[in-house]
Parts: sequence; structure tokens; C-alpha cells
Amino acid sequence: MLKTDLKQQAVILIEQLSNEKLKAVVDYLTYLHDKEAWNATHELASDAEIVESLERAEADEKAGRLKSWDDVRRNV
Repeated sequence: MLKTDLKQQAVILIEQLSNEKLKAVVDYLTYLHDKEAWNATHELASDAEIVESLERAEADEKAGRLKSWDDVRRNV
């Protein structure tokens, strides 16, 4: 089933729900969204190369070795 079809079906069903059930749906959707975001974060945090790159970027930022976006954009 296409994503657009699923969205349309969800809207039809949501419109028929009571406020109490609608709140439960929103709570569940929030849980699913947060879980997906956490899984993506965990996946990135498990990649040693990405973690090392982020640590280098933080060190560069603290040492003042970064250029501002305006400076970079002007030089393009």
C-alpha cells in the first residue's frame, strides 16, 4: 500500500475517533516517532568513525578553528 493511501486511511479513521481515543493515537504516534529517532541516534553513536569525527569537530569548535557560515558563503 502506498504511503499516500495509508495517510488517507489514517485521516478517515482519525476523524471518527473520540477525543480520548485520539489522544491515545497521538501518544502512540509520538512514541513511534521518538523510538525511530532514538534508533537513528543509537546507530550513529555506534559508528566509531562518526563519533571520532564529531569529537574532532567539537575540539575544532572549542579551539576556534571553524569559519562562520557567512565567511564560507562569501568565498563561494
